[in-house]
Amino acid sequence: MKIYVVATIAWILLQFSAWTTTDAVTSITLDLVNPTAGQYSSFVDKIRNNVKDPNLKYGGTDIAVIGPPSKEKFLRINFQSSRGTVSLGLKRDNLYVVAYLAMDNTNVNRAYYFRSEITSAESTALFPEATTANQKALEYTEDYQSIEKNAQITQGDQSRKELGLGIDLLSTSMEAVNKKARVVKDEARFLLIAIQMTAEAARFRYIQNLVIKNFPNKFNSENKVIQFEVNWKKISTAIYGDAKNGVFNKDYDFGFGKVRQVKDLQMGLLMYLGKPKSSNEANSTVRHYGPLKPTLLIT
Repeated sequence: MKIYVVATIAWILLQFSAWTTTDAVTSITLDLVNPTAGQYSSFVDKIRNNVKDPNLKYGGTDIAVIGPPSKEKFLRINFQSSRGTVSLGLKRDNLYVVAYLAMDNTNVNRAYYFRSEITSAESTALFPEATTANQKALEYTEDYQSIEKNAQITQGDQSRKELGLGIDLLSTSMEAVNKKARVVKDEARFLLIAIQMTAEAARFRYIQNLVIKNFPNKFNSENKVIQFEVNWKKISTAIYGDAKNGVFNKDYDFGFGKVRQVKDLQMGLLMYLGKPKSSNEANSTVRHYGPLKPTLLIT
């Protein structure tokens, strides 16, 4: 009888463990107090490795591919400083940024979210520190153009490219929303920088490597960075449907010159587009999709 009871309890604990693992939100943290280039690189690799399917490979390459949708919908990213923590919420199946959490100037945790990407109930599960009363749907939309407009950097030809990237800039922009009264301009600038330093860096090793090369200093993004960001789906689709053994069947131009070798793109993570194509399918005409929405439903 004792053996039976112990076995029953063990089974119940195992089931409970499985439930909590399924329902829990995975968190990945970057400590911004004297970070090193190696720590940042490891942080980006953790994001990439956490959402990839190790059994998926496209186009005969070793590039990581996001896994298919699962019960665990979101990934939590924490930025820690000596003054506290600011967090982002990412969708696991595409790394779109859906929400962020920060303390206000009265030390109350408040969550802000894009209503088309996440519900209030999901926001509560992602950021339990913020009660429903302390949640707010953002007034602007989740595309780069809308965020840039609210960041007030769109005069003339200016865009997020002029805002720049870099670990020091990420720290500065984080502190502008950490334990402060909400200022939309500061919030939008933080989102632009954080999006590119997390989701975009995980997708594109090219961006990750630029941050490491300039570490920890701020640097202006180049046009190639922007072209990568708006062409993630197009690049993923081309590799998925028109590459064999890491070579495209024709030259592709994604906005920064012709490319034939997939490795020259320095990709980090591909969009999930289904099971890998067979060799015959890969040599056929590549399928065409609608406009890409890279990080935040971006066109």
